[in-house]
Amino acid sequence: MTHVQTVAVDFDGVLHSYEKGWHDGTIYGDWNPGAVAALSQLMQQHAVFIHTTRSARQVARWIEQSSGYAFECTTRVPRTWYGRRKPFWNTQGLLLVTDRKLPAIAYIDDRAVRFEDWWQSLRALDIEPLQRQETP
Repeated sequence: MTHVQTVAVDFDGVLHSYEKGWHDGTIYGDWNPGAVAALSQLMQQHAVFIHTTRSARQVARWIEQSSGYAFECTTRVPRTWYGRRKPFWNTQGLLLVTDRKLPAIAYIDDRAVRFEDWWQSLRALDIEPLQRQETP
């Protein structure tokens, strides 16, 4: 049995152009260049979910209607649980759109700071750390 790994993709700024910011909450823009093909390619190899602060139904409808691909979306977070009752997504070929951040091997997000240690993270935000970098 092959274990399907999950990849999370942010909506605004990653898939959607987001040139007006939140604006009035409507989805007004277009796909970012290469986003549709990349999403399709990701879905061939991984379970994929889209996380957003927008209405999940609105985003799912936009993806299905504007992509030109036959993406099938769902907004229902599965009732599949593990461990201490945390949901996860492992359905390949069906795109979950949710406002929840589920477990994944990678998060593709335009506003992310890759965490290596706190020294590096604060510096990435142009904040001078108050403490010296600790050595392990």
